[in-house]
Formats: sequence, structure tokens, C-alpha cells
Amino acid sequence: MIVKELSKPSSILKLEALMRRIPADHTKNTEMKEDLRKRYAGYNGERAISYYLDFLSEKDYFVFHDLRLPSGHHYFQIDYLVLTRRIAFILECKNFYGTLLLEDSFNQLIRTANDKEEGFQNPLVQARWHQQQLSTFLSSHGYSQIPIDYLVAFSSTSTIIKTNSRNPSILKKIVHGYNLLERLKETERVYKDDVIDRKDIRKLCKLLLKSHVPGTQDILLKYGVAKSEVITGVQCPNCLLFGMVRLRRKWFCEKCGCFDKSAHVEAVKDFFLLMNSTMSNKQFREFTHLSSVDMASKLLMRMNLPSSGANKGRVYHPQ
Repeated sequence: MIVKELSKPSSILKLEALMRRIPADHTKNTEMKEDLRKRYAGYNGERAISYYLDFLSEKDYFVFHDLRLPSGHHYFQIDYLVLTRRIAFILECKNFYGTLLLEDSFNQLIRTANDKEEGFQNPLVQARWHQQQLSTFLSSHGYSQIPIDYLVAFSSTSTIIKTNSRNPSILKKIVHGYNLLERLKETERVYKDDVIDRKDIRKLCKLLLKSHVPGTQDILLKYGVAKSEVITGVQCPNCLLFGMVRLRRKWFCEKCGCFDKSAHVEAVKDFFLLMNSTMSNKQFREFTHLSSVDMASKLLMRMNLPSSGANKGRVYHPQ
């Protein structure tokens, strides 16, 4: 059963929104494009792994994507967590091209591609760290009996993986995506007895969902972009120009003549991604260049957004 589905990460959504709403010649544009490329590479790798996980039995396996759990004053984030009645699997997904060397002496991953070498954190170290943190989390909630194992899954079939380690057990922790299900089955056979019944595993699933805390990174702060630099207005879905105006109960683009009933919806999403976690009627009007208080209220109400407060103190929250 897919308990927490694969979805586009907020880090990508925020970065895309920011790149839409800053000038094309902004000094941070090159850095943002490269960061977005890397984030999409990771996301696409997770999508590739998701394909294989879809073949697991819905009755026996409970799959969580992108689970972010508390660890003291911090958080740890797991690409995939697969629960069974016998064991919990942590899957660390990587989407690398070229030749990879898992170097033992300095515990790093070295990629060679296009005659260039790059160093990265050893994903096995990262997976073991997540294993320790998950163990602490489960123990603190009365689930210390569940053993935890991990695998590092490389999504690309063309990736060449090498190691200079003399420890053969390391190789059992690394797998290509196409061999993932077989490796999961092999590992699970080591754990022959159920440690949790069906009722309790469903309780644990609810606990994990409730404990998940989405990332709240301030994307403007990360790239040093001031709020005053963010381009406001409603973007035309046809020509992508900002500054549509409200005309005859629709949004109208003065550049291309496009009419659209709901173009403001994307503007509201961008506001929540970039500017603030709540939105007042006044903020909505300022961001969309709308003058009418009543019209703003009607448009916000039609979006069925969660809200708190009343009258002039009402604020809206993202869905």
C-alpha cells in the first residue's frame, strides 16, 4: 500500500516559482538553474524507483515517500520507507550518471564523468545515519522491536558502480533499481518472524503520517532575494506576461488578448511558496493587483482555502 505518495518536492515548487518571478537577468539565475537541475535529477531518480515499488503487494508492504521526521531539535528525511510486519527498509535513492567509486579510505563517493572527477557524501553513511535516527524515533514510540535495514538504490541502469572496499557486506547494501525487489525479498527472508501485527502496523502508519513535518525552507533567504525583487501580478497562461487585469469576471491579458477565469490560482500558490504561509485579503489584492475588496473575498472563497480568523482578521492557508 502506498501510504505517502510520490509528489514533486516543495523545494522544486519553490525554486520554480522564484525563477518565474524574478527578472531573467537576476544575478542568482545561473545558480538557481543548476540547483533546479540537480533537484530534478534526484526527483526523477525517486520516480524511477517508485515504478518498482508499485509492484509490491499492497497487503504486505506499506510505502512512504519523502518522509521527514523529528530527531531532537532537528529532522531527518528518508527518500523511501518500506514497512512490513517483519522489518522496516530505508531506501536511499541516487540518480547518478557515469562511473561511481565507493571509496573506503575516506568514506566518500567519487563520480567520474566526461573526464571530470567529483566527490560526494557516501550514501551508505547517510543511510546508516538515517537508520540510527529512525531506530531512536521508533523506540521512543514503543516500536523498538522492529528491525531496520537499508539499501542504496541507483535508479539509472547505465550507472557503473565500483568499490575498493574489502568488506563484502557493503555490496549487499547497493542495488540498481531493476534489482531492488529481488534484493528486498532476499533481505526480508533473513527476518522470518513477524514482530508487529496488522492492526499495530496500521497504527504505526498513522503515527508516521502525523509525525511527518514538511520542509519549510525560506527560498528567498536561501538565495538572498528580497521580497521587493519578486515580480507580482497574475501571470498570463498563454504568453506568460505578468499583470493580467480583471475584466468581465475574468482575467484579461492586454498583451495577447487571452481571457482566463482562474489565472489567480497560480498567483496564490506562488504567494504561499515565496512570500508567506498565510494570506490576507489585502495581501491577495496587493499581489494580484486587484483593487476590489469584495471581488478579492469572492475569489478567495471560491478557492475553498482553509482559513482562520473572521472579518478583517481572516487569513487564508495553503491547501
